[in-house]
Amino acid sequence: MNNIGKYILIFLSYIFLLTGCSETTKENIIYFGIAQKPQNLDPRFQSDAASERISALLYSPLFYFNKKYELESDIVDWKKITPLKYKFKIKNRLPLFHHNKAMGIEDIVATLNNLRTQEKSPFYIELNNIKSVNKLSKSDFEINLYKKDNNFLFRLAFFILPEDLLSKKHNFSNNPIGSGAFVFLGKYPNLKIQRKKDSQIIELVSIKDPTVRVLKLINGEIDLLQNDLPLEMIKLLEGEDKINTIKEYGANVSYIGFNFNDALLKNSKFRKALALGVDRQSLIKYFLNDKTRISEQILPPEHWASGKIDFSDYNPDLARNYIKELNFNKPIILTLKTSTDPFRVKIATLIQKQLEIIGVKLIIKSLDWGTYFKDIQEGKFQLYGLTWVGIRNPEIYEKIFNSSLTPPNGLNRGSYSDKETDSLILEAKESNMWNKVIKKIHIDNAFMPLWYEGNFAAFNNNISGYHVRIDGSWDALKTVRKKNGDFNY
Repeated sequence: MNNIGKYILIFLSYIFLLTGCSETTKENIIYFGIAQKPQNLDPRFQSDAASERISALLYSPLFYFNKKYELESDIVDWKKITPLKYKFKIKNRLPLFHHNKAMGIEDIVATLNNLRTQEKSPFYIELNNIKSVNKLSKSDFEINLYKKDNNFLFRLAFFILPEDLLSKKHNFSNNPIGSGAFVFLGKYPNLKIQRKKDSQIIELVSIKDPTVRVLKLINGEIDLLQNDLPLEMIKLLEGEDKINTIKEYGANVSYIGFNFNDALLKNSKFRKALALGVDRQSLIKYFLNDKTRISEQILPPEHWASGKIDFSDYNPDLARNYIKELNFNKPIILTLKTSTDPFRVKIATLIQKQLEIIGVKLIIKSLDWGTYFKDIQEGKFQLYGLTWVGIRNPEIYEKIFNSSLTPPNGLNRGSYSDKETDSLILEAKESNMWNKVIKKIHIDNAFMPLWYEGNFAAFNNNISGYHVRIDGSWDALKTVRKKNGDFNY
């Protein structure tokens, strides 16, 4: 062989080695396809589901909820001393923060006190009933309240941050440092996290279009995906031999919100007509997976505080009669705001066609997430579609429907106002029995519940240890495994 031939052979061998190393590196990573990337990695200021789900992997919560919506904690034991005083004792062997600092009582108290000062945090209002937080010893602290709160402990489901970094005003959004099962590696071009127990790397690949996401899974460009797929894509994946699929009931409620300052939507009969004009059963049958359930309220049926509500049937004839009785000026035009997620736009388009049947023209306005959510927060909408994720406290009904809790004081973004509802909420907070409130909101058509969307996951044959939870969390990333191929170098 001449020298030129030798050089070519060496060059090709070098390229082969580089490719082999690249492939092996790639095979050591689990690629998780998601519809929307997390918007904020600082758990104090999150407002989207993806951010909350990634936080559950990066940080440790003071309290969390089991499948029965009961409180549990791996961090503290607790005791209610009086209706206004709670005592907490930290457990042994608390987790280690990712910058190698041991978690202690100082971190818990510092996080709690910090959240009480952050006006832009959803926890700010949650914790405003706290009168004082007192450290009693190296392992004990107490919380004193201004007034009785039956569900106070529910408000302590926050993620714990290290005190030393809080005091330095560390940017947790750019560089999250917690004590969870995963360590943050970086977020460009994709968010990467690494499992502490075995160094498994998970890369979250944001792919908005559900069709593209599915094709990338089939082609092996990603290993795993969960939810945010139309039925035709689910069926396609279920028919693929090299793809495994699993389904589970869901607890996150999708709904349409109303603006009660609007001349049309402030009328209860018109809101009822809109609800009667949406055929939820058909939408579920032809567009969503078979683990999806129609909802009539916010809380799922498994929740201890959920109410017994009669099912509302699809009835376009009655809807048209209601609208005729109201004698509105024609044409009746409404605007529904939604995100740019193709899956959500498709649902909005189907609802648009259904409302045409009852004489309502629906204009769909899809916006990027930041603009969309800001408009909702500021009440700049007639109708909007969202999904409440991870709702565990029945006091969500107070936050959304109490007339005094309009933004920025609460989540009553549609400015719903009813004195009887306010009174029923006060009674419910005292007794912790919410059935009357739930029924009143249903009768008033204060929002349009659609469904508890079923959970669906699909993954390649070399993926194991993955499951889906009813709340749609990504907790299964803690146990998922990937069998490497036979490529060696």
